[in-house]
Amino acid sequence: MKNKNKKKKKKTVYSIITRFLVAFSIIGVLVYAALFSFNYIIGDDEVILDASGNPVVETSKKTEINALVCGTNQNLTDTMVFVRYNVETGKIAMMSIPRDTYVTNEYCIGHKLNAIYRGKNIGPLVEQIEELIGADIDYYLVFDSEMLINMVDALGGVEVNVQMRMKYDDPSQDLHIDLYPGVQVLNGKQAEMFVRFRHNNDMTVGYAMGDLDRTEVQQEFIKQFIKTVVDPKNIGKIPELINIAMENTDTNVTVREALKYVTDAAKIDVNSIESMTAPGTTKYIDNLSYFILDEEETQRIIKEEFNREPETTTPQDGENSTTQTNQEETSNETNN
Repeated sequence: MKNKNKKKKKKTVYSIITRFLVAFSIIGVLVYAALFSFNYIIGDDEVILDASGNPVVETSKKTEINALVCGTNQNLTDTMVFVRYNVETGKIAMMSIPRDTYVTNEYCIGHKLNAIYRGKNIGPLVEQIEELIGADIDYYLVFDSEMLINMVDALGGVEVNVQMRMKYDDPSQDLHIDLYPGVQVLNGKQAEMFVRFRHNNDMTVGYAMGDLDRTEVQQEFIKQFIKTVVDPKNIGKIPELINIAMENTDTNVTVREALKYVTDAAKIDVNSIESMTAPGTTKYIDNLSYFILDEEETQRIIKEEFNREPETTTPQDGENSTTQTNQEETSNETNN
């Protein structure tokens, strides 16, 4: 009986694990919505809205989900992550898109990608990123820093390794960062400091590559955050975490759509999550620093490598296998 209970708890943990990717991944939404709609009646067909507000009819589960997850600060999307979830294998891959990516977009103030959204332009932002990466985005999630702060506090903190002395003050944003280096458990406010830090005020301490290095730190935080969520001691905190997420997330994922993927959540392995940053270079244009995204290489990675199973080749017949073995033996004799 105890074993059954343990298995049941384990299944529950893995089913809910993805909800907390809401800060960084579509899978979270798929699960939390299901938990809040246990008695919801599902129809055969369902109408959901895409980023432009157009109705889309979904009749079956997707085998692969593409999502855009954005963290906002003063209505600017300072965190933008493209997430691909393979429903069949349970694998998740994330590609961070630098906020300073240079774009020309009518909804953008200036030329930085993070200035398109401004609290209302999710459609144009999704379309711009689709064009940059060469992939269609099924779902979007937008959250603010309050969700991160509240969820980390509800968990009792997240353990991370602070790489350097982080000290920065910006009264205009009411942003005050003050962390010492070393492995430590951060509370919600400290977690916000950790993911937002780039350099100190006089630029003598900070990441060598600025925002590019910061995206890698954010990706590591995501992984530590997820591991904290799936810790058995946090099972009792799940209802509170779900409420926090629901109150602070703007998404086009509906309850009915979410219910389709609940049974697949157990396949997810948090230790195998891939993370990377879109390739490109930094460049000053009109005295402003921009990230010039390499669209061709980004699209190649998305198409050929991003969350893809490596192709394996096998000998066509016994003769090919024998030939390969003979070649290896000949090579070994030559080397000896």
